[in-house]
Amino acid sequence: MLELRNIHKSFGDVRVLNGVNFRLEKGFVYTLVGGNGSGKTTLVNVISGFIRPDEGSVELKGKRIAKFLPFRVNRLGIGRTFQDLRLATQMTVYENILLALEKRKFAYPNKDQQSHVDEILKIVSLSEKRNELAGEISYGQQKLLTIGCCIANNADMLLIDEPVAGIDKDNRLKIIQLVKQLKREGKTILQIEHHHDYIKETSDHILQMEKGVLC
Repeated sequence: MLELRNIHKSFGDVRVLNGVNFRLEKGFVYTLVGGNGSGKTTLVNVISGFIRPDEGSVELKGKRIAKFLPFRVNRLGIGRTFQDLRLATQMTVYENILLALEKRKFAYPNKDQQSHVDEILKIVSLSEKRNELAGEISYGQQKLLTIGCCIANNADMLLIDEPVAGIDKDNRLKIIQLVKQLKREGKTILQIEHHHDYIKETSDHILQMEKGVLC
């Protein structure tokens, strides 16, 4: 589904990615592990179009996307979350999901759109929070909401950056079940995470990254 060939990226004199090669197959959960500064987030930024590699190619279903802007990568079916969440905190949980709907226009939602949002809120265990501001729900619930936005965006591949870092056990278990459900639905997931039990519960493949290369 996704293939990276010989990806290099430097910032000034600091080489962050040093010839990364791997292929992701549809319907599996891959976890990137490694210490701080190993290049994990930079790699995800390259895949999602937020950073252009200095060398190498990124191919999604045979299409080269390394020079595409993030919105074009997203429209091709790659959604992502961020460590800093990037939610519309002064809008409700419901409105955040609504805005993420594929090709969403700024108009009053029709019944099908409303039903779709309600379905997604149920999937991410946030139905009871639908009318609360995104900035006022718990951190763990915000993490669930960011994944819900990826689902609303109709992404085939999800790039999830530290989904359970700093959250409570209850929401961690909800995210574990959510990731397993998305896998059953045929989604491909590439996640960055450090939590050992979470990695064990969700991962099909573990990719160890050190000094900008996959070991």
